[in-house]
Amino acid sequence: MKDLIVIAGAPGTGKTTISNLLARELNSFVFDFGVLRQIHLDNDWSNWSEAEEQMAFENLIFILKNYKKHGHKNVILNDLQDFRILQIPDVLSDLNYMIFSLFVSKDEELKRRLEEPRDSGYKRIQKAIEWNQALMKRPVVKNEFKIDNTHNAPKETVAQLLELLRK
Repeated sequence: MKDLIVIAGAPGTGKTTISNLLARELNSFVFDFGVLRQIHLDNDWSNWSEAEEQMAFENLIFILKNYKKHGHKNVILNDLQDFRILQIPDVLSDLNYMIFSLFVSKDEELKRRLEEPRDSGYKRIQKAIEWNQALMKRPVVKNEFKIDNTHNAPKETVAQLLELLRK
């Protein structure tokens, strides 16, 4: 068991679906960083700022450490930008965590997924493609596994994650 499981990746890579399926398998729950920010942001996020995002991230770190303090295991976190994933080894060094960064190896497939009706409604295709490409190219951080989610059915990806969690 882990204290924290992070599901990362660009929009359209399957984070939400995989997080929810994994939570069911582990009898756990998903903590979505965007939901934390919705507490204090306007409906259209017009009051977004770097300072607001930093405050929300600091709140998130406190909350995650508090879950550990109270004995929660396998807390699943998603909806973090990649620069935040790079910070996890430093800011959460006292937690037993794993990071699964999902990517789609074909730009056309990622574009297709983003053009389909989705829960998030994220439609900035070029930005998502750039994020996905950058994630594929950068080195892994401590306790991170990059998972090619181009051709897998969601249950196949979850099975792959469960196997890695058992090691």
